[in-house]
Parts: sequence; C-alpha cells; structure tokens
Amino acid sequence: MVLLPSERRLYDCLRQWIHINGYPPSIREMKVALRESSSSFVQDLLDRLQQKGFIVRQQRTARSLRLLYSELPLKGVVQAGYLTEHPERYFERVRLDGNRYQEGDYALTVSGDSMVDAGILDGDIVVMRPTEDIREISLGRIGVIWIAGEGSTLKRVYYSEGDDQVTLEPANLAHPTRTLERSQVGVQGVIVGQHRYDNGLWVAVAPA
Repeated sequence: MVLLPSERRLYDCLRQWIHINGYPPSIREMKVALRESSSSFVQDLLDRLQQKGFIVRQQRTARSLRLLYSELPLKGVVQAGYLTEHPERYFERVRLDGNRYQEGDYALTVSGDSMVDAGILDGDIVVMRPTEDIREISLGRIGVIWIAGEGSTLKRVYYSEGDDQVTLEPANLAHPTRTLERSQVGVQGVIVGQHRYDNGLWVAVAPA
C-alpha cells in the first residue's frame, strides 16, 4: 500500500524530524512544517498513516508516535529482461518503509529496463510473495518467472486454463513478448510491493 502525496509529505516530515531531534514532533510542529492551519487535517493524515501501517501511536498522541518498518531478506537480483541467475540465495536484509508484508515475503533488486512503462525502474526493489502456482498470478499481474536454461525474469504473466503455454509480456516496446510452453517455465513469486531509494530509505512507490 502506497501513500498519497499529502500522506507522504507528513511521513517525510516525521522521518526528518525524528532523525534530527530524536523524538516526534507535536501536532503544532507538524502544522508548521506542512504549512497547514488545521489540526484536524493533520490528525486525519496521522490516522491514515497508522491505518496503512507506517506509524503507530498510543491514544492518538503525537509524542507517542513511532515509525514502522519492514525488514525483508534481499535474495538477489531479478532481471527486468532475460538471462539472469535464479534469485534463490539469501544475501542480506533490507529495511523498507511501512509494516505491511507477510512472513515469507522477500525482496529482489531490479536490473534492466524492460518494465519501465509499468513504473519499475532499474535499481528499484520489488517485494515478492512466493508461489509455485501460476493460478495465483492473476492475468496481467507481474511475477517472477524462471525460464529453463536462461534464469529468472520479471514480467506480466498471461495464460489460459487448460492451455500449455504462458505469455510473458514486458512493459517496454524495445523488448519482445515471449510465449513459452509451461514445461519451460516455473513460477517463483508474484509482486506485492515496490520501493525506490529516497533520502536514506526505501520508500513505497506505486507501479504505473
């Protein structure tokens, strides 16, 4: 779940304030930082940040506010293209804003430009939910697919029930769409989040 622009402004304000001062700002200080006159508007933004899993507060008081994060295993690199290694080895853990992922979810670094028109850029991190069942990837959704003899790739996935073929579609006209036999591919996961590095943190972004 990503933040609306107004929610992101407040979240960035909170991050910067806590980094500098070591404690969260008051409602009045948030209003000044955001150049807003309404306390209820700021309270509404805080409520939404809490509902989306980015902060937690006790009894809706500003000074009790804490930022929430997710730490997921970063299992390697997935090619937004073709010919890459199987993303199976555990390397490290990466800290992402918000706390909304499930046990078993993992992160991959994107390499390549074949998904740029879907808003997925080279260097982004995608969060994957593991599955080996292609039916858990709804038509047109982005998944990590392993291709025999080539490796893993990040693509939109299309298939028909009872059909022995799978179509992998890029989001960049410079890259070809490929249709392969199901026996040639294996499903590794479906995308459930995307993050881009910004000012010291991997922040959630919405795919196009």
